[in-house]
Amino acid sequence: MRGPTGSPLTVAEWLGRWLANHPGAASTVAGYTDHVERYLEPLLGDLLVAEVSVGHVERMLATIAHDHEQKGRPVTAATLHRIRATLRAALNAALRAGLIDENPASLVVLPSAQRPRAVVWTAGRVEQWRRTGERPSVAVWTVAQTVSSSTASEAIGCTPSTT
Repeated sequence: MRGPTGSPLTVAEWLGRWLANHPGAASTVAGYTDHVERYLEPLLGDLLVAEVSVGHVERMLATIAHDHEQKGRPVTAATLHRIRATLRAALNAALRAGLIDENPASLVVLPSAQRPRAVVWTAGRVEQWRRTGERPSVAVWTVAQTVSSSTASEAIGCTPSTT
């Protein structure tokens, strides 16, 4: 797709303009900037905005998942959803600006991202953790564990300090 001057407009160029003019909160723009710099520009930046397809977006997300897996830090479905949401927002702006006819990022289907459920860190769950090494992703201490530092320390497998 050609930009306002008639020159080809790449995804990287569009993302830079989009970020520079984004009216959102500073924290939102910071999150978008991180996704743009870390993932979107390196993997899609050389494409023309009008060339981006569903296949490009799917390959980008698969590459991100593969790269994280290779580093021993698997990426969560929620992270992939957020990266896609950043691209979708940028391409929606391109759609409104008349640079593209449809947003391929909005057509990509990802597995659902399930939020972890908080569970109470009971004696039974502590025992299961000690036997298997598995623990809930979000564990909540009971009031008694919170009040008693020795109980709380024992619940997470620490020895209370004697100093």
